[in-house]
Amino acid sequence: SLTRSSSRRLTARLNATVRSQSMRVASRHMQKFTRRPLGLAGWLFIACFLAAIAYLAATRPQTFLVVLCGFAVLLWIAHSQSQRDAQKLVELACQREGQTICEFARDFDARAIDTWIIRAVYDQLQERLQHVHPSFPIRANDRLKEDLMLDDDDLDMDLAPEVEVLTGRSMVNSERNPYFGKVKTVRDFVLFFQNQPGSSMRPNPQFQPTPNGAAEHYR
Repeated sequence: SLTRSSSRRLTARLNATVRSQSMRVASRHMQKFTRRPLGLAGWLFIACFLAAIAYLAATRPQTFLVVLCGFAVLLWIAHSQSQRDAQKLVELACQREGQTICEFARDFDARAIDTWIIRAVYDQLQERLQHVHPSFPIRANDRLKEDLMLDDDDLDMDLAPEVEVLTGRSMVNSERNPYFGKVKTVRDFVLFFQNQPGSSMRPNPQFQPTPNGAAEHYR
């Protein structure tokens, strides 16, 4: 009798474990990503940079003016390019007026792709494009560089660490990922994280991003 009772309790625990593991938490419960404020090291770097500029202006004013003019020209060129890129994005957003994450999600098989990854990628890309449109309508076939005007730093230093934290998908051994070095579109970006190890049930709220470069600054 004691053996049967113990067996029933063990079976009940196993069944409860299986049920809890089979329950998928809806991606709408995903928390918003929050960035850590600039730390002491960051402020120290800024202070040293400003001190160096002040020293150059005081000791070599002519050199300082040349550097300042060169910087102003580069800034003007970057601003002009940014304006052209923003105009292209505005036109693209106008063509998709009314589209939401629903249309984006339909581009994927939710039975095969973790919906947390789908939402995390969509949300973080939208945040990146907020300067153009408050809720930029993204599609799976959008090219990250040519269509959304993102560069490698945007992807590697910002978006990837953010999605890593939100989904709990580790970037460990990413070089073994079949999409490593082949991410061209938003769909590729989603599939890259789908092929990374981690929980497909829900992200770990205590998950720490992989300490590779700037990823260690995100949480």
